[in-house]
Amino acid sequence: MKKLMYYIVFFYAIFSYAQTQVGDIRFNDVDVFEGSELILNGAGAREKLYAMALYLDFEVEGVEDGIMVADKDATMAITIKITSSSISDSDFKDLIRNGLERATDGNSYLFENQIRDFLHLIPNEINKFDIFKILYVKGGKLTLYKNKKALGTINSKEFKKALFKIWLGENPVDEKLKENLLASFEPNPILGRWKTYDKKTGVALSIVQLYVIKKQVYGSIQRMMRISERDAVCYECQGADKNQNVEGLVIMKGLKLKGDRYINGKYTDIKTGEVSECQIWIDAEDKDILNMKYKGGGSHVWKRVKK
Repeated sequence: MKKLMYYIVFFYAIFSYAQTQVGDIRFNDVDVFEGSELILNGAGAREKLYAMALYLDFEVEGVEDGIMVADKDATMAITIKITSSSISDSDFKDLIRNGLERATDGNSYLFENQIRDFLHLIPNEINKFDIFKILYVKGGKLTLYKNKKALGTINSKEFKKALFKIWLGENPVDEKLKENLLASFEPNPILGRWKTYDKKTGVALSIVQLYVIKKQVYGSIQRMMRISERDAVCYECQGADKNQNVEGLVIMKGLKLKGDRYINGKYTDIKTGEVSECQIWIDAEDKDILNMKYKGGGSHVWKRVKK
């Protein structure tokens, strides 16, 4: 039961990140693709047909990096959300085929086998609000998803390069969309995993995952650093938290942004079970430092957990 609760809280946290809006469509600022956490680099829309987002785990300088992104052998993803009720499977397939012809300067015939295999994966019925995801995993694996269901895989680095150049290449199907996808995007710096420390000894205590639900920040213990504490139970906690496993426990709740701080939240001390008012803010000189303060416990410094 403990492990089940941990994974429920963890995945709820992961998929509750802040979002970026394109028209009426929203994209997660951070999303998970087959276990890989990728960051939204940019998003845009094309002719009221679809909205689109590019997810990467590396930085780009801007539009000039389009070719580099398409050619790079690194895990990345594209999310496409259909916004038109009139687009058909034929339209979608034509978009891909014509886009590949543009991207390869008329040489798409070199990828004809992969193109046919990829187009065969596209379902016969496409509806407004359908979500397609194209995930490329370092090494050559390209997978197409529709509404979270894997439709199939193409194993070809060269085909991936051509496919991504439909939107990121020198002759993209939409110049403005390319600009939006390659824009420099910075997600909310509060989001992510933070390592907490004992204020007196400096010894690391835990890793806390911060996430956003309805514009409020929450934090759950993802991992206790001491192996002996990973099965610990919060016997002193109150209400629904009482006797719950520490790993997976939501210890920060309901912080709201005011100025450059998130305030008026509630923090649960897992040692005493006491619930106190808390606030957090990013260090002005270092975005990898989080200051956390709660009533009766003073200020604490957390450090960002990097990959």
